[in-house]
Amino acid sequence: MLIRLIVPGEEERVEDLNASLEAVLTRHRIDPGLRGDVRLIVEELASNAITHGGADAQAELSVRLTIADGLLNLEFRDDGAPFDPLDAPEPDLDADIMDRDIGGLGLHLIRQLAEELHYQRIDDSNLLRIKLKIPTEQAT
Repeated sequence: MLIRLIVPGEEERVEDLNASLEAVLTRHRIDPGLRGDVRLIVEELASNAITHGGADAQAELSVRLTIADGLLNLEFRDDGAPFDPLDAPEPDLDADIMDRDIGGLGLHLIRQLAEELHYQRIDDSNLLRIKLKIPTEQAT
């Protein structure tokens, strides 16, 4: 499977992007749990790019999916301001919820779901490569 989807950096287009991803992943018989993880990751990254990265309707958000060696490889690219999510501090999960800083939980969750994460700034774009393990009965 190889797919690349590109949408403008508009919040309402994130739902379109996730619907397209869901259709492709379902067609390729990807486990429902892994499909949910992909949707969550893409929604989090797209929302962050739009809300905090300065991505706008002129900017592009793109997702590329491939499968190799039992892993689903997801590449998320945005034209927003430079931001390496791997440098973001971990949230203090032990602090009382009322005392916690806002933000960071989505990135924390992405770190927990991923087998591997790699960030690069390429040609004025952020590129995050995420490897997710495909459940054994599905690995191709």
